[in-house]
Amino acid sequence: MAFTYSLAQYVAHKTNVAQQYTPQKHYRLPHPGQGILGPAPAIYASQHTTLPSAFSIMPPQDPTWHMDTGASSHLNFNASNLSTIFDKRLFPSVHVGDGKSIPVTNTGHSIIPSHHRPLHLHNVLVTPNIIKNLISVRQFTRDNNCTIEFDAFGFSVKDYLTRHILLRCDSSGDLYPVTKPSTLPIAFLSTSASTWHQRLGHPGDQVLRSLVSSRFISCNKEKSSHICHACQLGKHVKLPFHSSTSIVKHCFDIIHSDLWTSPIVSSSGFKYYVLFLDHFSHFLWIYPLRSKSDMFDKFLHFRNYVKNQFKCEIKSFQCDHGGEFDNNRLHTLFAKNGIQFRFSCPKTSQQNGKAERMIRTINNTIRTLLFQAHLPLPFGSKPSIWLPIS
Repeated sequence: MAFTYSLAQYVAHKTNVAQQYTPQKHYRLPHPGQGILGPAPAIYASQHTTLPSAFSIMPPQDPTWHMDTGASSHLNFNASNLSTIFDKRLFPSVHVGDGKSIPVTNTGHSIIPSHHRPLHLHNVLVTPNIIKNLISVRQFTRDNNCTIEFDAFGFSVKDYLTRHILLRCDSSGDLYPVTKPSTLPIAFLSTSASTWHQRLGHPGDQVLRSLVSSRFISCNKEKSSHICHACQLGKHVKLPFHSSTSIVKHCFDIIHSDLWTSPIVSSSGFKYYVLFLDHFSHFLWIYPLRSKSDMFDKFLHFRNYVKNQFKCEIKSFQCDHGGEFDNNRLHTLFAKNGIQFRFSCPKTSQQNGKAERMIRTINNTIRTLLFQAHLPLPFGSKPSIWLPIS
């Protein structure tokens, strides 16, 4: 049998008699018992091999492996470069680029080390007359369950399933040699989507896709098969609330508000926070509180801020019937300034859904970051500690 190697033309071109070499067509492996152009007797085993004239004066042989997309099998000129030797020939000869054949003297295995796992070269054919050690890309990717991506600066070997880079080799010449793993490009590789997912506080896939499409962040082409365990623990969900039918045309027409109580007092003495969410713009203001009674002063602070910075008045205020909202001071203030109270029905938190959902979003982010950091119990890593309290 015989094989075709696209780098054989390069081999012949590098010899001192390259002017005697006339390129011919590349031929693939004929079926047993057939010649290149038709039926022929099986003479490979007994036929004397005549080397092309281009190999009569051999240039120095290079022990470096080279990736070759046109090679049908791996080629090596020296059996000492192999980790395992079989002392047998799978094929008596191989065809090179000009249609001539060169002998195969042995067969063996070799290994290319990488940072993640060894990459195997199975059934390497030992051909002393070749001057470049060739790796068949098709056989290599099949044996190692990987892919190879070529670019202008080298090539990358990636795991077929996870898309993780197993080996990166740089080259500046015409060929793609297997060099020592490159360390410089690693710093410039795009960060994986799972890393950005953790950096940005565990947002959803749609948020990440939007950031990538807007080129705010750069992610590699890794398949998103990773399941975030912290998200599973930190983002338990219920059935969705019904969408609100309220329609506004200006900022501060409706302000949604709610207060959340933490069972753990912060190092600064805060136990609560109150949020004010604008229905039109979805801008959010959060104020920490040491006690629920401080909510009235924080609302005055927020109202003055709106009047001074945005030159407008709050028209409606959506909240529940909590005592921090449903009290004489707020009723008097709202009646005096024409602000409409919009209370939700008792035990119907869905009617204050925007504020409720925003509290859950804030607490989900806090809780998920705590799981990621593996903080101990006193720091609030237990799920029930950070659940919203109605």
